[in-house]
Amino acid sequence: MWKRLNSKIKPGDIILSHNGTKHTADSLDMLIKNIKQKGLSIVTVSNLIYKDNYTININGTQIRK
Repeated sequence: MWKRLNSKIKPGDIILSHNGTKHTADSLDMLIKNIKQKGLSIVTVSNLIYKDNYTININGTQIRK
């Protein structure tokens, strides 16, 4: 997994991992370690959603109220 991500990952990217696949859980610690070593931060999706004065439309776009 890391070989595929390493050359492509940049600030602002979202990495989607499926929890039902065979190797995701086994690779997670290594992926997090390598992402942090590149100086990137890891946040949850809930931290990306604007909460104050925003609404989310049916397309998933955040719109300022």
